[in-house]
This record gives sequence, C-alpha cells and structure tokens, in this order.
Amino acid sequence: MTPSPRPTGPTTVRLDWVDTARGAAIVLVATHHAVLFATAEGLGHPAWTAFDETLRLLRMPLFFFLSGLLAVRAVHRPWADLLRRRVGNDLWVYLLWATAAFLAFTAMPYARDDLPTGARGWLDDTVLLPGNGAWYLLALALYLPAGRLLRAVPTAVLLPAAAVLAAAFGPGQLVRYSFVWSDVATLFVFFVAGLRLRDLALRSSARVPGPVPVVAGAGATAALALAVTGLGLTQVPGVRLLVGAAAVVAGCAVAVRLAPTRTGRALADVGRRTLPVYVTHELVLGVLVLALAPAAGTALAAPLSLVAPALLVAAALAVCLPLRTPLTRVPWLLHAPWAAPRQPRVRPTAERVGV
Repeated sequence: MTPSPRPTGPTTVRLDWVDTARGAAIVLVATHHAVLFATAEGLGHPAWTAFDETLRLLRMPLFFFLSGLLAVRAVHRPWADLLRRRVGNDLWVYLLWATAAFLAFTAMPYARDDLPTGARGWLDDTVLLPGNGAWYLLALALYLPAGRLLRAVPTAVLLPAAAVLAAAFGPGQLVRYSFVWSDVATLFVFFVAGLRLRDLALRSSARVPGPVPVVAGAGATAALALAVTGLGLTQVPGVRLLVGAAAVVAGCAVAVRLAPTRTGRALADVGRRTLPVYVTHELVLGVLVLALAPAAGTALAAPLSLVAPALLVAAALAVCLPLRTPLTRVPWLLHAPWAAPRQPRVRPTAERVGV
C-alpha cells in the first residue's frame, strides 16, 4: 500500500506566535460570551454590544485559520486514525461539554428567555440546531474529514470554491434557525486557507514588518470592521469574507510582533491551554454572572455595565486556566476513552493540533 503523502513545509519551526494568536482568540471568544451574559442580565452597556458585533467579524476567522494551520498532519493521517483519534475525539468532547452546558443552563435561574428542556431540547441544542458555546469542536469534527477527503483537489480550485460558499452563507439567510450551521459554512474557507497556505504563512511570519506598519494595518482592519457593522453591511454577500481575510492577516502579524513581549507570552500561556478554557469558560461565566445579577435595576447597574464583561472575562480566566491539571487527570473529560493523549512535552511544538 502506498503511504499517504506527508505534509510539506517545516516540521520543527517554533510557532510561539501561533500560541499568542490562539490565546488572543480565546480571550475574544470569552469576551463575546461575557457580553451576552451581562446583557441578558441587564448589565450590558450598548458600547459593549457594538464592540462585540465588530469582533464577531474578526475572532473566528482567525481561530479557524490557526486551526487549519495546525491540522496539516491530521488530514494526511490514514482514515481510521483520523476518524478515531481526531474526529471521534472532537465529537466526544463536544457532546460531553455541550450536554454539561445544556443541563447547567436549564437549571440556572436566569432573567433571559426560557431555554429548551428535555430530550428534544437537548437534541435541538446540541445536534439539530446547535447554539451552544462548544460548537467550534463540532465544526472541527466536520472540517478535518473534509480536508482529508478534498486533499487531492488543487488549492487553486478548493480555496475559491470555499470562498464562494462563505460569500453565499455569510449573510446567514440560508440556514435560518441556527447560527452555527451558517458559520460552519462561512468559516470553512479560513480553515482551508490555514491548511493549504501553511508554508506561505510560515514564510510570511519571518518577514513581518516593524511595529508601526503592523499597528497601522491592525487599526485599518478594526476600522473596516467597525464601518461594516456600523453601516449594516454584514448582510452583503462577501463582506464578512473580506473583513475576515483582513483579520487573519492583521491578527497573525500582530501576534508575530507581540509574541516576544510579556503580553505575548501571557497570551501564549493561555493559547497552550485553549481546550480546557474553551470548554469550561461558558459554564464559569454562567455562574459568575449570577453574582452580579442582583445589581441589575439598582443604582449600581449603570456604572457596572461599563465594566461587567471585562470583570467576567478576567474572573473566568482566573478560574479556567488552573483547571487544566485537574481536568487532564480524568482522561475522558478532555479526551475520548479511545483517544489517549500523547505524553506531555515540556513546551508544545509547531505540530500540536487542535484547540
């Protein structure tokens, strides 16, 4: 049997900037959920909502591009290995933590609209019309076999086809009852870009310009995203794709420049623990916001709404980051029983895959 072709590109290059970028992305994801929780409890300032709507155009394109960048080896594995160790594992972790969130949020006393309950509610919330915070793992479980199945398709064909799919689903009108399925279709192009343009990304990361051009580029990208949301252009086909592509370029450039700094190293520390933070932060935020909820409707509500999301994110990270050690001691919480984790390394390498 002819062995599967090996992925091209460097295999021993340190990618500290990827951990920095992943850390920043997960902080932005946590900020999104903190804004939603605070707003639902009457503690969300409109400025935070506008800020979050702008970040929506930026955070997940970067997150999925980085995931594709780190999935090159995975899509060259034999089918049985890929399905058992990666796809099956991601589905296990997704279903486990999505179920935990479903049970927790149906039990917690929130001021927002009632959530679906019972077996049908669970089926809708986790499988048919998913709307939970763990959906990234579900998307990854679909993207990985797609990347494996389509690996013989030339990049010059696959990337434009994925871009057309993103432009079509970007307005969110083709899947009306679940933002997840629309986003899965829209964001696949960024995963493919990371997967197929890995060598280009590595070469480009070594030639990132100085801080001034990088800051200017990041500012221009932020201004573009702000203008798009402010003018209500997100429903125009192709606009989310354009802004997302700019976010990937700007985000990677900023991460490269930020990685050697103290802030960059702090974000990289978060980026190396993305999975435990990702699967636990929404549950932790759900508990933390209940401690702030009594302030809604009081004189404290107005000043608290200015800082509530930031306070929630800081507190959630303080709780979630140390959870890595206890969670890894129970193998089936972060890994499926049939997908035992590799022996831990002193520092992650460029080939570490997934969140």
